[in-house]
Amino acid sequence: MKKRISFILAAILILFAALTAVSCGRESGKPEASSEVVSAEAPSAEESSGEESSETVSVEVPSTEESSSEDDFEEVSAEDSSTEENPGTIVTPPEENPISPLMWRVTDADGHKLYLFGTIHVGDERNDTVLEKIVPVLDACDALAVEFDVVAYESNLEQMVKDLMQYVLLDGSVVSDYLPEDLYQRSYELLEQAKLTPAAFTHYNLAWWAQMVESGMMVVYSDLKAEKAMDSLLIGHAYEKGMPVLEVESSSFQMGLLNGFDNELYRLQIEEALESADIYGSELNQLYSLWLSGDREAFWTSIYGAEQYTGDYSEEQLALLEEYNRQLLDERNIGMRDRAIEYLASGDTVFFAVGSAHMANDLGLVQLLSEAGYTVEEISY
Repeated sequence: MKKRISFILAAILILFAALTAVSCGRESGKPEASSEVVSAEAPSAEESSGEESSETVSVEVPSTEESSSEDDFEEVSAEDSSTEENPGTIVTPPEENPISPLMWRVTDADGHKLYLFGTIHVGDERNDTVLEKIVPVLDACDALAVEFDVVAYESNLEQMVKDLMQYVLLDGSVVSDYLPEDLYQRSYELLEQAKLTPAAFTHYNLAWWAQMVESGMMVVYSDLKAEKAMDSLLIGHAYEKGMPVLEVESSSFQMGLLNGFDNELYRLQIEEALESADIYGSELNQLYSLWLSGDREAFWTSIYGAEQYTGDYSEEQLALLEEYNRQLLDERNIGMRDRAIEYLASGDTVFFAVGSAHMANDLGLVQLLSEAGYTVEEISY
């Protein structure tokens, strides 16, 4: 369903970063975060107070590991294949079992360039192959821009505590007060199975509990891992190369966004996640395979197909789901567009990598930047 796709494609890599850091820790070469769980004790009263190009461009990248300049990228062919259904978007002829997620080159009137790359916030060893393929493009850029720097965040305990404290229930209540007993018990058992230490988070609110359940579903029912998220791999490579990492958003912005909805939405998300156990892994793997393939039409349809919600929803629930997706996707797209325009105006070439759902449909970055007068070309690499 679109709700679950949002977590994996649009959002909110902070969910996995914060959960892992405070309850599990990481075993990797990245900066380590403290494994201390933020205290959830309720404080005392004293303590609480333009036009788009219609060309498909194939780009031949250098075979050497390092790429010194944008001149290394040669335009090989161009073909007009835009459609009325998807104006200004280009379908690249598919290869056999390709691994080539979608990428675009954005150019302004002065010739300044920016590369758009839609990420996915989970993965496996195939993301290593993706990284190898896009490294020549990335290394020819001046900076990498991501939703936020998850690698630096994992070692910033002070900011993490500040972000997490907004989820703590300050009135002495516990999360089970806001869930039906059966739903609470089922979710608690899932989190125990996922080794996410639910006992440490009973004084956190329903927004946080819903995010934990989503993460727990991935741990228990999928072989894809947050540790292999494309965003993390890109950031790690940028650090290795000494490349600046720019933040399009911030941890406080993302945390505040996820904590700003009605409790009924979080109850609905928890219930839907638990009921999807038998298909969760296959759905996520299918989505990941579509992302890897670079089949724009199939991939975008999977995100914004006609049947966005399945199930028996009330009008109130549908309104909550629509508002959730509007804020998580459409409104954030506007801010991301404005940040991309700032990068273009700077004259630096930026590799702009955010969740793939932010690229798609008529409110995605591809269309928004085209409408703002920039030339946007889908490229193969």
